[in-house]
Amino acid sequence: MGHATGSRSRWTRRFRGLGLELLEARRLLAADGRMTVGMNLENVVDWSPAWVFTDAFQASRPWIAQAIDLETGGLIWDVGDSRPLDLDNAGNVASLATWTEGGRTLRHAAGTLLFREIGGAYPAGTYRAEWSGTGTVRFGFDARVTASGRTAAGINWADLEVSPTDAGISVRIEATDRADPVRDIHVWMPDWQGRRFAGERWQPGAGFSPFHPLFLERLAPFDVIRFMGMQETNTSEIVTWADRRDAGAARQGSGPTGSPSEPLVNGLSLEYMVQLANDLDADPWFNMPHMADDGFVANFAAYVRDHLEPGRKVYVEWANEVWNFGWGFEASQWVAGQLALPENDGLDHWQVAGREAKRDLDIWSTVFTGQQSRLVRVAAGWAAVDWVTNRIAESMGGSFDAIAVAPYITPTDAQRESYSAATTVDRVLTDTRANIAASVEWVATHDRLAREWSGRLGRDIGLVAYEGGPHLDGRSAAYQGAFYAATNDPRMGDIVRDYLRAVDAAGLDVYVDFQFTGAAGAAPWGDFAKLHRMDEPLAEAHRYRAVVAAADGSLWGAPPSQPPPPPSGPPQFAVTGSSLVEGHSGRRWLTFTITLSHAWTRPTSVGWATSNGSAVAGRDYVKAAGRIAFAVGQTVRTIRVAVIGERLREADERFHVGLGAPVNARLSTTARLAWGTILDDDRPAPAAQSLFAALVAAAVETDSRSGSR
Repeated sequence: MGHATGSRSRWTRRFRGLGLELLEARRLLAADGRMTVGMNLENVVDWSPAWVFTDAFQASRPWIAQAIDLETGGLIWDVGDSRPLDLDNAGNVASLATWTEGGRTLRHAAGTLLFREIGGAYPAGTYRAEWSGTGTVRFGFDARVTASGRTAAGINWADLEVSPTDAGISVRIEATDRADPVRDIHVWMPDWQGRRFAGERWQPGAGFSPFHPLFLERLAPFDVIRFMGMQETNTSEIVTWADRRDAGAARQGSGPTGSPSEPLVNGLSLEYMVQLANDLDADPWFNMPHMADDGFVANFAAYVRDHLEPGRKVYVEWANEVWNFGWGFEASQWVAGQLALPENDGLDHWQVAGREAKRDLDIWSTVFTGQQSRLVRVAAGWAAVDWVTNRIAESMGGSFDAIAVAPYITPTDAQRESYSAATTVDRVLTDTRANIAASVEWVATHDRLAREWSGRLGRDIGLVAYEGGPHLDGRSAAYQGAFYAATNDPRMGDIVRDYLRAVDAAGLDVYVDFQFTGAAGAAPWGDFAKLHRMDEPLAEAHRYRAVVAAADGSLWGAPPSQPPPPPSGPPQFAVTGSSLVEGHSGRRWLTFTITLSHAWTRPTSVGWATSNGSAVAGRDYVKAAGRIAFAVGQTVRTIRVAVIGERLREADERFHVGLGAPVNARLSTTARLAWGTILDDDRPAPAAQSLFAALVAAAVETDSRSGSR
């Protein structure tokens, strides 16, 4: 970026008295002077379409504590709240208990799921399962055992013929020997392009990669990989080094809130993350858990220093979005809680956050003594409120090498006020494109801030985007379906290209897109996935191709895009769902939005019908079906399905609405099925919005007084 530089000795004398640390300049830009492009990765969960591991069991769901009625053979799906499983330190099932309840004798079973509810977006073929120990292991749903046995070395095995559907693969331990428990379970994926995975038990130092070749191939264009999601940063419960997930754990899959059997949210193991960065020749970006102690941070940094391949940099950030008080962003709540402690009297939210970030990043600096050029310490701020960003940076006392923001593009709240169920995809796309200008202004403002800090510290301070891209969050509004359709419209690819050109020109050194993969279908928070299937045809992955073009450099030689001509072929029907919190009694309604990809000159119609997922018709919702008609020019209509309230505490449940038999139109290839989610009403309430509003008000008021943007 060419920020001001100066003699190290001169700047050291000037700033040492302020407690500011000086390190040599970092170079963050790509070799051609354009911004470096990276990618955020999704959480490792069984409902992700990412084929992360060759051993699919590594992404399986935490054990579900089930109960078998020993007289009838009936199965109770989840008893974990009252009867958690007995697990060892690695997460293996140590024993299965038997007990009497209500005149029945019940015995534990331990179940898990793979590739669940992703529309069958995973490979068909022969999977190889192996496990150690004495007991009974069953496979089901999409998997059928075609052969099984035990090797001379005492390893149990089964060949599974898998025909993918939305159900996924189930694995259940129904009996185990306490002295020789079932353990070390593997479910290797089918052979891929001549490579056989079966038998590859990865551990650090192995001569092969544990990651699926297609996963690596489609990540290969990106120079930076941010692991915030895979680390479960927003909900991490890590405090000490002992809390981390080990490479030898029963699985690497997790979830945003843990489970009764595996309650600690600790994310993917460090060993796997460093291996992935090395496999990709990419720079990793790690987030330090907000409650982690100094020992955890020092051990983490030392492992990265010693095992990340030569020539690679490492980006380090404390927590994630400490300004965000939305549900699930626990670091913000934690910082707010620290303000009540006597030792923090007189400090504000940003000072505490900056102090905690400085503490962790100073540890990284110490661990990387003599190798500082490999380290990029990130001061993460708030794109829309640069006053907050600078307040955090001030509190970090110079212990950073780059300022980071997330310059998303989205229709504004003012624009949304006029939106309705009739809002068209064209309108959403037009408004999204118009708001590139706001993101450019955020980047430009923070570029000026980075230049100011470069002058103050006497070394280059980079400007990076920790996240970015379209952020079309429908928030369960009537226009949510139009938002989803717009996000996946081919024209959004052109908008992303123009957006990337613009933020590069505005001063970004590094852009890390959000995010790589995610299941298809509308959700209140939006659709960020660049790929809905690991094997998605790239001709249909419009936003992925746009970001890859920036990563491989082909974007920069192309002229700005022009709006494409209006569509001329028949439109496509798509359906999107929503969620609601279950009531204790009576019925409420879930709204599904059915959209046409563009207006048409002939009347159209499409059939629809509900079907069960984890929610069951007659118990959780009212079965329904019908046909809905669209008049000439109409593009959005909605249907409602009644939800039945219960007083039982239970997990979130889902059913879906599917489309069929279109007239004068086609069905979408990726959105002909949508989920309706019934949220358990015993879940924690969203984070305190009053505190969030107060922080925003304080930031804006101070911003106004200072005369800066």
